[in-house]
Amino acid sequence: MNRIAVFVDAGYFYASASELLFGAPLRRGEMRLANAEFVQYLGQYAERIGGCPLLRIYWYDGTNSGPTAAHLAMAYLDNVKLRLGFVNQSGEQKGVDGLIFSDLTNLARNRAISDALLLAGDEDLRVGVSQAQEHGIRVHLLGVEPGDPSGNQSAALQREADTRRQLDAAALGQFLSRREYSGIPLAEADAADEDVAHNLARMQDLAGEYAATLDASQRELILALPERTPLPHELDRELLLRASELLGRKLEENEKRTLRGALRGAVTTGGSAD
Repeated sequence: MNRIAVFVDAGYFYASASELLFGAPLRRGEMRLANAEFVQYLGQYAERIGGCPLLRIYWYDGTNSGPTAAHLAMAYLDNVKLRLGFVNQSGEQKGVDGLIFSDLTNLARNRAISDALLLAGDEDLRVGVSQAQEHGIRVHLLGVEPGDPSGNQSAALQREADTRRQLDAAALGQFLSRREYSGIPLAEADAADEDVAHNLARMQDLAGEYAATLDASQRELILALPERTPLPHELDRELLLRASELLGRKLEENEKRTLRGALRGAVTTGGSAD
């Protein structure tokens, strides 16, 4: 069937893109991705490359405690399939390459696609690319322009692909930015304030996760509130309770303000603080 599927290794994407745009790999909480816009861009990009309609976009990432707010925001988008591996105690992403390998080869074997666009860099995917090609699938490798001469994609993986392309800073800068709190990038927080900055980022993430659970009437209620009007009591209570359970303590006033503001922002933008 003449369709193209997109396979995105989020770990590779975030690390490589932040290196290119900001000069160093940043933590997830320090970045903000325009999810819907980036997904639309990838879908259109894939259709141009394959010359055929999009099947769907597979988004792969690791987690050590279930889906995050950013994962949920991505999962609710049209034509996106979220697939999660895990992150071990050393902070290493595990299981993602296996999920990509399985989906790519199964779709190829079942003749569900004619082309695949792979945004990844790990050499472990080379065999999966080769097996998909054995079923007549063309595999197009998409990378992030490297921020240093050492590169960020396996040379063996590049040789295996049918075509090779790269996203440059101009393209990525439309969708990925550095998150700021009170006008200060979280990455620039002093060492003594690192825990505070991290917790504020967690508040923003949790607000996006909570926003994704609200129904249409609850969203409309929040959107109708004047800027300085408190949130409805039941929603506010549930939001603060979830955050308190996440941190294992009562929230500071600045955390409460961040949480409430992030919820309003998440509802305004369609369900995610990211």
